Amino acid sequence: MTITDDGAWCWFQDERAVVYDKKQKMTVASITGKGDVRVTNFDFVTGTLKTIVLHEKFVGDDHNVPGILIRDDGHLTIFYTKHHDDNLMRYRVSAKPHDGTSWQPEQTYHANVKNDKFTYTNPFQLSSEQGRIYNFWRGIDRSPIYAVSEDNCKTWSDGKKIIYYRKGHWPYVKYTTNHTDTIHFAFTDSHPVQSISSLYHAYYKAGKLYTSDGSFIRNLAESPIAPSEATRIYDGVNSPTGRAWVWDIHLDPSGSPVIAYTSHLNSNDHRYRWAHWDKKAGRWNDRQIAYAGTRLYAKELYYSGGIAIDPDNVNVVYISSDVNIHDGSPTVGGRYEIYKGQTSDRGDTWTWQPITSNSTEDNLRPIVPVNHPGQTFVLWMKGSYKTYTKYNTAIVLQTDAK
Repeated sequence: MTITDDGAWCWFQDERAVVYDKKQKMTVASITGKGDVRVTNFDFVTGTLKTIVLHEKFVGDDHNVPGILIRDDGHLTIFYTKHHDDNLMRYRVSAKPHDGTSWQPEQTYHANVKNDKFTYTNPFQLSSEQGRIYNFWRGIDRSPIYAVSEDNCKTWSDGKKIIYYRKGHWPYVKYTTNHTDTIHFAFTDSHPVQSISSLYHAYYKAGKLYTSDGSFIRNLAESPIAPSEATRIYDGVNSPTGRAWVWDIHLDPSGSPVIAYTSHLNSNDHRYRWAHWDKKAGRWNDRQIAYAGTRLYAKELYYSGGIAIDPDNVNVVYISSDVNIHDGSPTVGGRYEIYKGQTSDRGDTWTWQPITSNSTEDNLRPIVPVNHPGQTFVLWMKGSYKTYTKYNTAIVLQTDAK
């Protein structure tokens, strides 16, 4: 079904879709071609859709899509920025708990960051820290930074770097949390056009930063950390499958992280990879699982179709590819199609089924919200995507939920 006929997203903001109220409601964030920041609300019981414009004519750029937080008090809070255009974090809070159809006025903060511009938003709340809210975005030196609110978004701390590589190189991060006491980071040391990028992991807990095996790095207050201080999962420099870019991270039932990412032999040979932290063995199990195909367009050499992990079952992924996913050979139609993959042996082997086929339009950037109904549940962008500022895409949903 079509959730909205005009909407797009980048992949460095989360959550872009949230399911809540006993799996009866879903709110999906998107940005239109002309730049309206919107949420679309789907009621699973009545089957009705309602779209709300939160900021009209913001900027038509998929980097400006919001990240959504469901606070412990039930209120939805949505954060959004302009793509490296100013230093304001904008946010709105739902007027009522568990309801994405009415919203309080827009608020802003700059976190005392005066000379750097903002991009992306990733808000989280930790119940073990008296409901402290963390918001992560790209800011100082184009590096990942964060600010903290102790009072449900009324006030915010100063922005501070959490990861820093070196001047002119921007780590790209995906975040996830157990919502209680831990936030995980999967990140590269740079944009893949800046250097031959590798992939790393670290996590935060109780004021401290750790490597994958729980070795202490330093206190959060003493951040940023360098990528070399974290656990390296994939070595782009010495790997035969090229430079890395991160796409998704979630936790398995034991709390161990699972990461989906791409490696790039060149701009027209992208691969999908899946890495799982084996707590017992104390190491990452990392492997290629499918061929991703070619770049989306010429100026962005490493934009892939996209891969998403099912957070409710991390042994399931959804991918977008314009080639044969098993061997990389061209397909007849040449469109980006969505596939569902599943493993039962910790990623050693995968079975695949098509979600779309014989499409006349491209299917891109799948995502799966937490706590979704059904076994199959995936949203993606469908339509024409020429650049990150020129797109004509709908947001669609496929599910087997009754």
